[in-house]
Amino acid sequence: MSKLTFPLILSLLVIWLIIATWWFDTRYNQFDTYGNPECKIPFTVSDGNFQTKSDNSIIFELSDWEPIIPMQALSSLKSVALYLANNSEKKLILTGRFGMNELNDSDFPNNGFARAEAIKKELVSYGAPNKLIEVKADSLTEMNLTCGRIMTGIDFSFEKKEVIAATDSVELKEEKDTNLINISTDEVVSNVKTESTFREDKTYLVFYNENTFKPAIDEEVDIYFKSLAKYLKEHPKNRLLLIGHTDNIGDKSKHFNYGKYRARKLRDVLLEYGIEKRRIKTDSKGSSKPLGSNSTSEGRAQNRRVELSIIKR
Repeated sequence: MSKLTFPLILSLLVIWLIIATWWFDTRYNQFDTYGNPECKIPFTVSDGNFQTKSDNSIIFELSDWEPIIPMQALSSLKSVALYLANNSEKKLILTGRFGMNELNDSDFPNNGFARAEAIKKELVSYGAPNKLIEVKADSLTEMNLTCGRIMTGIDFSFEKKEVIAATDSVELKEEKDTNLINISTDEVVSNVKTESTFREDKTYLVFYNENTFKPAIDEEVDIYFKSLAKYLKEHPKNRLLLIGHTDNIGDKSKHFNYGKYRARKLRDVLLEYGIEKRRIKTDSKGSSKPLGSNSTSEGRAQNRRVELSIIKR
């Protein structure tokens, strides 16, 4: 063995240890808060008899949506994922908090949604069912910082999962050859009730409230989705096209991504009705194809939609 071999191996080992230590600290944030209790906020998730605790909370940098997850918090997330996997009647609500003064470089309307989606992705990777997790966002005038970081950027809550969401009425509007399925029951007003069964020659519209992406499902919409699934099963060559649209609020450069995300979230709902993912194509027009005027709340409500149509083959 050459005299230079051992020093070279030792040097490479030292370099590897430095890089590994840097990665570990970046990923799990173990050293910045060590021995400094002021930089720690306990992290607790509970639901009935279930509870998991951590001395360190999930951390976000200001104007950043990617989480820094300490080791103890990571263990808690795994416990939450296991609890959710074993309790299919439960639904987890992840609410991401964001400050109105924060910059947003994510593909979401705000850092709140982005933070919640990042934690959802983490939970799903540990075995939590994707369909049992819902994401929301909560805006604050300014985020509270602890040692220069956000320690309270995500909230966990559980609800009983319902197959059909409880809504009293879904008001719908017909325009020529188009059926409008209004899921945002409090924004678009109409006096006309439409049929729930699917017709291949019509384009159906699903409307959304502001800053929402996953549609609520009432009994009438549930019947429609079931009839759509039945149609696709009976016509195996045809495909479903979902096109997302937005109003003109916010950064115009992100409208395409918002529309695409709405279409994908609706696709996730349709997968639960037995429609194969490969048969659903998603696209977006952003804010380029408004139905109503963006100068009014009613018009903007019509523009926040996903169009469903059949691609015949």
